[in-house]
Amino acid sequence: MVSTKKRSDRKVENCRLCCGALGPVALSLGEQPISNRLPREAQAAPRYRLEVALCQSCGLVQLVHHIDAEEHFHDDYTYLSGASKTWIAHCADYADDVSNKYGVAEGSLIVEIGSNDGTLLNSLQKNNHRVLGVEPSSNVAGIANNNGAPTISAFFNHETAARIKSEHGAAKFVIGNNVLAHVPDTNGFLLAARDLIADDGVLCFEFPHFINIIEKMYFDTIYHEHYTYLGVGPLACWARHNGMNIIGVDEQSTHGGTLRVLMKRGETNLSDKVNAIIEREAAYQNDEAWRGLAVRLEDWRNRFRQIIEERRSSGKRIAGYAAASKATVLLNYLGLSSDDIEYCCDASPLKQNRYIPGADIPIVSPDRLKTDCPDAIIIFAWNIFGELRGIVRDLVTKPVEIINPFPDIKLSTVFPESKS
Repeated sequence: MVSTKKRSDRKVENCRLCCGALGPVALSLGEQPISNRLPREAQAAPRYRLEVALCQSCGLVQLVHHIDAEEHFHDDYTYLSGASKTWIAHCADYADDVSNKYGVAEGSLIVEIGSNDGTLLNSLQKNNHRVLGVEPSSNVAGIANNNGAPTISAFFNHETAARIKSEHGAAKFVIGNNVLAHVPDTNGFLLAARDLIADDGVLCFEFPHFINIIEKMYFDTIYHEHYTYLGVGPLACWARHNGMNIIGVDEQSTHGGTLRVLMKRGETNLSDKVNAIIEREAAYQNDEAWRGLAVRLEDWRNRFRQIIEERRSSGKRIAGYAAASKATVLLNYLGLSSDDIEYCCDASPLKQNRYIPGADIPIVSPDRLKTDCPDAIIIFAWNIFGELRGIVRDLVTKPVEIINPFPDIKLSTVFPESKS
């Protein structure tokens, strides 16, 4: 089937954070479908160029082409943060840090932007904080409200910030977990967040550190929903020009290596730790580093395809686990389809009975492993590999080979959990 959807991407000329000029394309992953728009039937998904470039002024890595945010966040959004036990545990620890490490008093207003199904909000409520979520996807916001986490369905901008401040007061703490990359107007978003906090309030953002894309080849975190690939240096530059300052950076293990950056009003010298991270980032803020990644990815692709082809030629059946956005990028970059991967399990009921775009691989319940066990399984959500490997072990009915794509291809075997 040929898609008739009109292309809606446009080339970006200026940095989303500082308005500086973008340099040439540093890495291209070709044309890819929108990763998190999972169709309900196999079809030819529209494809858009997936390329990144660096800002020549602040160094921010970002997409060269723009697709409107409404294409990604809508009333049929399928990602639920509470589907992962690993993430639920992280949110519980995060809430404790807010209370104990960052000293936010009970009863203080905490606003989470991009709050999804309210998993973190629920943890913050347990610590007696007053919370409010902002979630653009109305179906997911509805789930959060049903779970007792007060959430408004809206894109976050100056108008939304003004509404919150008028109805609830200034926020003591504003949180954005893996949301800053999803914002097409990074500067406008940060200014609105700054204006929402009290004079002594704090902005707190978690995001995967962009250097891991190069160091660990996490290229599958590049997709159209992620407009930017963040580091401390560009944010420090923004803060310096907008009356803010980075007061802390905490490293987290989630998503293969995440930074939690805290900012508040005022001007002070950056800590030695922050300066060291900025200096480390500088080695990757050049086109040569990204061209080197492209060479390594070509070798990785050849080796991965060989592994799949060897197993297919010997009659082995292959499945996947976790229909994450990463799966869409990886499969389309490899050129694999339902001819190679029979099905992909996912625990989220919102994703089941759909297809991975561009690859047309059906998404099914994990229980499929009990009745139709394959010979090999690719774990697409490598960021929670340990959790998913354990789930697979509990479900399979025979020894199964597990393929972990990153940071390099690793093969192992899981054996059925003994029921005795």
